Amino acid sequence: MISSKSSESLGNDAYEWLIAAITSFRIPTNSQISENKLAVQLGVSRTPVREALKRLESEGLVKRGDAGRFTVAMLSAKDVDEAMDLLMLCDTYMFQRAAQNFTKKEIDTLRKAAKDMARAADAADREGWSTSDHVFHETIMVAANNQLIAETARVTRRRIQRFWARSASGAKDLVTCSAEHTEIAESIAHGDLPAIKKAVEAHLGHLRINMHEIVAATAPFFGS
Repeated sequence: MISSKSSESLGNDAYEWLIAAITSFRIPTNSQISENKLAVQLGVSRTPVREALKRLESEGLVKRGDAGRFTVAMLSAKDVDEAMDLLMLCDTYMFQRAAQNFTKKEIDTLRKAAKDMARAADAADREGWSTSDHVFHETIMVAANNQLIAETARVTRRRIQRFWARSASGAKDLVTCSAEHTEIAESIAHGDLPAIKKAVEAHLGHLRINMHEIVAATAPFFGS
């Protein structure tokens, strides 16, 4: 339950709670979200819950039906392509900019995150992998120092990885994906901007293929 806080923070609290619940699949895909039940569960009024749901709707994690009820969204093939196109632009810019700003300490953090991802992949530890992946990307976004692009990339990646990290395809490709992150980290560490662009394109191209496989496999169950 959300503790008592100032009214302006309640919407953010509800939003963060929903993000965690949706991306961890505590609220499964295609599930209907009851504003009343959620408000009671979180100990808040319906207003911050509705504001949080509207925000999530704009980010594509929930959708609103004709009756105004919210459900957890599934991706379409078009959603995948749009998200991957946007990530390609955002990540190429941020990774190249980060390479120009990185300190030795940040490079060490990035390399460690890549190694931790590889170890988690070898152990089939999805949660550990996701945690290290988060550190990897947050380290880059801090160094890139552009909050608008960072938040755009963060929201877009969350939509994709919500499905990929928990899928059979994602589990199968954790090792390959970790190797791609290691290549990106080394390209950034050496400040090799063309190599960064090439590594980002290869990684996101691979992710795009996987996501299309996931959407195609789940379409019969969700009527897509």
